[in-house]
Amino acid sequence: MTKIPLILDGARTPFCAWAGGARADGEKGGALKPLDPIDLGAAALKAALSRSQVLPAAVGQVVFGNTYAVGPHATYGARYVAHRAGVPPEAPGVTVVMACASGLQAVVSAADAVQRGQAHIAAAVGADNCSLVARSVFVPSFKDLMCERPISEIAQEMSKDYGFSRRDQDRWALRSHQRAAAARARGVFQEEITPTGGLDQDDAIIENPTPERFAQAKQLCEGGDATSANTHAIVDGGSAILLADPEGARGAADALGRLVGSAVVGVAGDRMPYASALAIRKALGAAGWNISEVDLFEINETFASQILVAVKELGIGEDRVNVNGGALALGHPFGGTGPRLVYTLLKELRRRGLKRGMAAICAGGGSGVAVAIETV
Repeated sequence: MTKIPLILDGARTPFCAWAGGARADGEKGGALKPLDPIDLGAAALKAALSRSQVLPAAVGQVVFGNTYAVGPHATYGARYVAHRAGVPPEAPGVTVVMACASGLQAVVSAADAVQRGQAHIAAAVGADNCSLVARSVFVPSFKDLMCERPISEIAQEMSKDYGFSRRDQDRWALRSHQRAAAARARGVFQEEITPTGGLDQDDAIIENPTPERFAQAKQLCEGGDATSANTHAIVDGGSAILLADPEGARGAADALGRLVGSAVVGVAGDRMPYASALAIRKALGAAGWNISEVDLFEINETFASQILVAVKELGIGEDRVNVNGGALALGHPFGGTGPRLVYTLLKELRRRGLKRGMAAICAGGGSGVAVAIETV
């Protein structure tokens, strides 16, 4: 009999602008630069363990999604995340590298470990610290060698194919910041964040965004519609969730939900923005759902053009998508995004008394990952 993994609880660090950029208030970023990705992942995992009332010794496996390995000990990945969070050495650690989708793939892999009986409790962790990545590595990484094109160019070309204008993209970016600022004012993100490095708030969300701020933003490619303002903020951060089978969940705090289906897909590199929509369709099949039965979606906002493509392709109303804003406002710490999407989604479903949700990410190279979750 297939075990359906429960999602016990989770946590994330603040998402803070990287050292190569600026915070929403215009001040220089880099507040989390002193902490490497292993530190950030361990901080999130420690908080998730505490919130779920799970002892570190009960964790049977740790899966760590990390896009940019930095520092002399990065090669140890999940092993060091587990160690710094107090998980005993007998628990194996697996590190996943899948560009933007690394963290969500960590969720899928941790769920697989539970379903196969490899662990009663598994941790899915993701983190990146872009502030520590050399520019000589970071900047070229945004060119997809499969199609020899920058991913921003790919996204804006698909946007034109779907009929989206610069104004459409700026409108979505404005929406993302407005919703994120409103959610922060309501204390929504404080429920997710564990203080880390002396910080307890995200710093990339614009408090009072105006259309003019987006209209005046610098284009990423000459003649294109992708700009510094309608592309995700580059931030440092980490997140984690704990998954368990019913036996492993005994003695833990009440579960938030369960993971009932997932999908990992691939498309041509120059069709990258479509990958999240395709992954969602396949995850719907795995869960046995129709898209009309999904109450809320968390789809990563790599570019405003990309999220617009996904929404149109799936035929879903905007009122069901990223209701508390997305990566255009919060920022996208690459590996750190996946568990955050799942945790944010579950918390919001429960807040609204709703049942079903879908989280998805597309990634450079044409990858897509999606998970179907429901509250319990």
